[in-house]
Amino acid sequence: MKFRLIIGNLVLSFLIIFSLPLAAKVPVQKPTFQKPGTYLSMVSKEGKQRLRSATHRKDFIPLSATFTTQITQTLCSVAAAVTVLNALEIERPIDVTYFPYLYFTQQNYFTEEVLEIRNYATVLANGMTLEMATNSLRSHGAKAQYYHAEDITFEEFKSHLIENLDREGDFVIANYQRQLIGQPKGAHFAPIAAYDEPSDSFLIMDVARYKFPPVWVRADDLFKAMNTQDSEIPKSRGFILVSADK
Repeated sequence: MKFRLIIGNLVLSFLIIFSLPLAAKVPVQKPTFQKPGTYLSMVSKEGKQRLRSATHRKDFIPLSATFTTQITQTLCSVAAAVTVLNALEIERPIDVTYFPYLYFTQQNYFTEEVLEIRNYATVLANGMTLEMATNSLRSHGAKAQYYHAEDITFEEFKSHLIENLDREGDFVIANYQRQLIGQPKGAHFAPIAAYDEPSDSFLIMDVARYKFPPVWVRADDLFKAMNTQDSEIPKSRGFILVSADK
């Protein structure tokens, strides 16, 4: 079985490499920002100070240690999941790149179970829904529970996230529409690493690190960004609470 997984991961690695556009054919574009000031870069002077003073930040260090950059524009849910799974005390799979060390990657994440939830080509084209991302995490042995923003109140949303950020060993993955936090339009998944009470803002560890650094986002803006309809299903986006299934 391990041999089949190794061969499968090799094949998937080649598919990923050859599915990427050639750099020479892609025009270089500078990021455009639709609402400057809606979010705050963590690496700015104020952003760094906010992190130092934040009292709800137990997830920041473990997520920083495993923070992963998505390797294509549509693998945000996978990169967010890999970041979180590697931060959990959970059994890790083999990846040919790092053999004999065990580590979750965006290649070995696509097991037979995940491919039954959504095949790789469709993930490349359309990403995953909130439920698909949750079921994929469960297939890797994690305990995961998703919440659609439309089904809970703003106060419940904040309570879930802050309680999670005050505990060790569990994490939050947000699914939101970028446009509602002041960034160029596009659905996205990314882990949440901290909460700052005075500014009422959450720190998003953006797995599209070639686009944005980690950013502080106002809680009300983040909730509105989650409370947007998914393009595939008649439900809103939301968030996933993830922990080791012990």
